[in-house]
Amino acid sequence: MASPLHAGASPGAPRPPLDRAACRGGRLSRLLRRLLAEAVAACRAAEGTFWVPSPTRAALEGALNHGQTTDILETASVPMADSVVGLVFCTGTAACIGPGDPHHPGVDEKTGLPTRAMAAAPVRIGSDTVAVLSVINPSGGGVFSRVDLEALEWKAYLAALVIKDARDEP
Repeated sequence: MASPLHAGASPGAPRPPLDRAACRGGRLSRLLRRLLAEAVAACRAAEGTFWVPSPTRAALEGALNHGQTTDILETASVPMADSVVGLVFCTGTAACIGPGDPHHPGVDEKTGLPTRAMAAAPVRIGSDTVAVLSVINPSGGGVFSRVDLEALEWKAYLAALVIKDARDEP
């Protein structure tokens, strides 16, 4: 059976971009959800989200979430040009913010929960950033540590391997 990332594609055809639908099907969904749960645990976070570019690439869309607002975040989107996860996607560089640092308020408004701290890491395949893995609000308050960010970057690297493997399936 063809992978959801290139079902019906002819050999040599360009692969479709990673999108919400591709992340929510079968083996890929199970593996990404497990990595997301592991990232939340490793970073002592309240919640984690796997973000993918919108079809127009003007926004990032919540594809998968592990936490208390899954229904909201798996339908949320944030502007690419005006969000921490958008910055991470565009630059390919991980980032952390803490209390008082600016971030796009849209998700907080939808969930009714404040983002006090966030760490985000790019999911890269080769030189291309295909998604962003983010976690928010470490338990006990405060900010995410360098160790937390390194753990998140490791989970983002593993997510890239899982996605690449799904794309390479016959």
